[in-house]
Amino acid sequence: MTYSYSGGSSPSSPAVSTGRMVLYGAGQVGAQIVRDSPTVLLPLFMTTMLGISPWLAGLAILIPKLWIILCDPLVGSWSDRKKASWGRAPFLLVGGPLTALGFFILFLPVTLDSEVKTAIWVSLIYTLTSTAFSAYLVPYMALASEMTTDTHVRTKILAWRIVFTMVGVIAGVGFAQPLIGWAGGGAKGWTAMGGLFALLCLASMLAPVVVARRTVAPASGEPQPFLAQMATAWSNPPFRALLAAFFIQSVGQAASYGAVALMFLFVLGNVTLLIPFILLMSVGSVGSQPLWVWLSRKIGKRETFTLSAFVWALLTFTWLLAKPGGPIVAHLPMLGDVTGEQILALVRAPLIGVLNAGFFLMAQSMLTDAVVYDRVRNGRSSEGALTGVFSASEKLAYAVGPFLGGIVLSAAGFHASHGGAVAQGASALRGILVNYSLVPAAFVLLSLLVIRAYHLKPADLEPSRG
Repeated sequence: MTYSYSGGSSPSSPAVSTGRMVLYGAGQVGAQIVRDSPTVLLPLFMTTMLGISPWLAGLAILIPKLWIILCDPLVGSWSDRKKASWGRAPFLLVGGPLTALGFFILFLPVTLDSEVKTAIWVSLIYTLTSTAFSAYLVPYMALASEMTTDTHVRTKILAWRIVFTMVGVIAGVGFAQPLIGWAGGGAKGWTAMGGLFALLCLASMLAPVVVARRTVAPASGEPQPFLAQMATAWSNPPFRALLAAFFIQSVGQAASYGAVALMFLFVLGNVTLLIPFILLMSVGSVGSQPLWVWLSRKIGKRETFTLSAFVWALLTFTWLLAKPGGPIVAHLPMLGDVTGEQILALVRAPLIGVLNAGFFLMAQSMLTDAVVYDRVRNGRSSEGALTGVFSASEKLAYAVGPFLGGIVLSAAGFHASHGGAVAQGASALRGILVNYSLVPAAFVLLSLLVIRAYHLKPADLEPSRG
């Protein structure tokens, strides 16, 4: 049997109002902060505030993500079994607040009598926070495939999620480090950042509860037991191909995320530049959503994914040429004196946003198609289980990436410190550049070889096939 899908017509479906799309998308603000901030900030927090070596910090992040490999699919399977009686809303109501609380505790500067014990403490709190996050995120993601049967409307719904993703990126990546400084730096600054972001996560993650309560999932048979659902997921060719490609891609991006704060602090020499960088990237991402929705209709989702990811990889390679320091070349409003490398970073920012939005939106939209295909093929309710597997693979990737980055930094001679950053040698700076450019670009290019196996055609998504 051949599976090929590159756009075309979709089954008819009741309209989804913009208000519901916005409420659904708003939940991604907190979800993105919880996903990104630990990836970006925990390596910096653990190595410069808690005195933990980079390799040990990477291991402390990896261990919770190993648990999530099992936790996410279990939550997804459980939410499928409870969907008829509970719906998805109770999972959001419990998972959101517990996630926010865990995030706050995670960034409390607790130091024990050895770096190993301190690393164990951080890893334990991160494990509990990740568990609560699974209870929220997996049912939240499953909602997108249940809100409509129209493949292109699902792309629009997910485009709104991308918009709010960038709000989360602006907060969790762009403003996090400067916020720590504005709050006084040191332990006080980290605690203030954790508390403020925890409140923001709580507010945003409760918004989709309204959508969940009003969404009636498509009728399907009784969900399978957990192991049977896992076997079903593995037997779904489009899902399997997308899962592998997205995992490979996410490992590389996670390595980049784990190095972004170090990149701006040590290589570009101005961590506050993260704010305009993230803002410009977000403008590109948000502004390009109509382009990617239109292009996916014209040439297909997989083709749009491939095009945007390929150009993103080429652009990312150029960071390898960045040189620390350099003379002041301009004076910009609100930014003051800037070097040539800092200007080039700002020029790259909107382009990165445009391209990153393209392949991330397509990956999420192709996931909903693969989930719907599974429902049509088997006549069973497995949205949560498949989404849980997909979410687990992404979280594992975002643990493997920083762990890989930690190994590279340790091998390059990066020096850990207590109470703040210390100067790094030329070899450590080169290691940061490799993490931020060569590693993510290579992994994204590798993912394009795998995504070629993803195929669906419009008829595969028709309910009449079930």
